[in-house]
Formats: sequence, structure tokens, C-alpha cells
Amino acid sequence: MIRTLVLALALMSAGTLVQAQSSGAAQQQQAEEAALEAVTAKMNAYVALMNRTLRARESIERYKSWVDMDKGPVNKNRAFGVYELYDVTDLIAEASDALGKEPKLTGLDASMKAYIEAYSQLAPIIDEANTYYERKDYLDDNLARGKQIHTRLVPAAKAFLAAREKVEQDFQVERSNLVQKELAAIERREGRKANWHRTNLMLAARRVVDRLPGNENPIVDMTTLGADVTLFAEASGAFDEYRKSDSKALESLKGPLRSFLAASREFRDTLRPVKGDLRRAGGQQAQALVNAYNALVGSANNAAD
Repeated sequence: MIRTLVLALALMSAGTLVQAQSSGAAQQQQAEEAALEAVTAKMNAYVALMNRTLRARESIERYKSWVDMDKGPVNKNRAFGVYELYDVTDLIAEASDALGKEPKLTGLDASMKAYIEAYSQLAPIIDEANTYYERKDYLDDNLARGKQIHTRLVPAAKAFLAAREKVEQDFQVERSNLVQKELAAIERREGRKANWHRTNLMLAARRVVDRLPGNENPIVDMTTLGADVTLFAEASGAFDEYRKSDSKALESLKGPLRSFLAASREFRDTLRPVKGDLRRAGGQQAQALVNAYNALVGSANNAAD
């Protein structure tokens, strides 16, 4: 299961004041908004690179589908190659530039730097492999160069996947911190109205999606997943209560919210009998959950415009 990384919630402009305030309060609010925008810009640069370089992981999985990683390629009649990588030159430059900008995100900045380095080591090897297999050079050398490429590809791939896992973990921590700060800022500025509920719902939804396991560990923590599904249901209930006093608020979210809650519950209940082992059940429900989440993200972003 490949998790989608999306920094879904757009911040309001730092100059948007919802009500008349004293000069000091307005300045404080603007400073808070500016700080939130700065960290959001930094994380957006990171996530853009992470999303585009996901292709490298897909390419590694393609390679693993026909190669024994311990032995290397052995059958030229079943040489399926790798996936070509995307050009991420500009995205690497933007993410590298963001590393030096404020605010400092100590853990994430360090893991992103390591990730860029690991990707930069891996990408030329995958490019070399892609050219080799695309041209079918292995038919003339009986996979001799393919075996040589393999000796460099395996350690580079391991280092990249480890760096990818670490940066994903650190990103989720910082993203959760960011959205919590945004939620608090919205409440101070507007109270618990439509914008607060939109942000709260997306924070709760993201917690559910974050429980989707990676390829290396396909076991879902059922206790945590159950608690997060309950949290999202409670957030949805609070939103329904709010809409009783403002029936037009975020009306476009009603359908996607219901679909996501239904998909979350079905995913949870499908995994319960197998103790969270996604290899035994829940694959289709996991994909349905991701699809429902992406639809919800789209609706929430449109509602924020």
C-alpha cells in the first residue's frame, strides 16, 4: 500500500482579518499567519518532491517483481526492466533551498536532506538500468552489465527506501503539528465555525489515512485505527450539529464526508478478523479508503477557495 502524501489545507492570507481588532491584536494575528504560511511553504516544497520521487519506489518494485534481489538478474527472456524516472531537477532545487529557510524543522530538515542525497545516488543507477533494458542490451551481453548494475542498485535502493520511510514519518509529525496550530489560529480568529470544522475534519481524516501500512510492515494497529475512526465520526457529528445553525456551510462536503466515514468503518471492520494483517484481507477496502480521502481532499480544498 502506497500512501498518498498531500498537504491538503490551504492557509488563509496573513492579511485576512475577520473582525475589527486592536492594532496589537492584529499585528499578533498577522505574525501568527505569516509563521504558518512560512512553514506551509517549506513543507509544500518537500511534499512536491516526495510525491514526484515516489516514482523511484515504484521503479524499485518493478525491478523486484522479476529479479531476486540476492542473486540479481539471471533470465534474459524475463527481463522487464525498471520504470523511467521523472525529471525532478527543479523540485530538488526548491526543496534544497527550503532546507535553509525558517522555520527550522530539525527532524524533518535532516531527514529531507538525507532523502535528497539518497535519491541523488539512486536516480543515475535507475536511469542507467532503464536505458540498458529499454535498448535490450542484455540480449547481446547475456545480462553481464545488468548484473553489474544490480550490485550498485541494491544498496542504493535500500538506502533510498530507508530514507523515504524516515522522511515520511517526520513529515507526518510536522504536518500534524502544523494543522493543530492552524486549527488553534482559526478558532482564535473566527471561533468554531465553518472554516474551523473543515480544518478539524481534514485533520481527523488524515489520522485515519495515516494508519495505512507501508509495504515493509503490512500490519495495521487496530487499536489506533479504531480510535481514529471514532475521532473522525465525532468530528463529523460536530459538523452536522454546526450545520443546524448554518445549513449552507460547506454543503459540498456532505457527500464526501459520508463516503469517507463509510469507507473508514468498512476498512476497520474488514481488518478486525485478521488482526490488522492487510495481506490477508482489506486490500480493496484500503484502496477505497484512499480514493474516498482524495475525493474529500479535493472537496475541502475547493470549499476553502
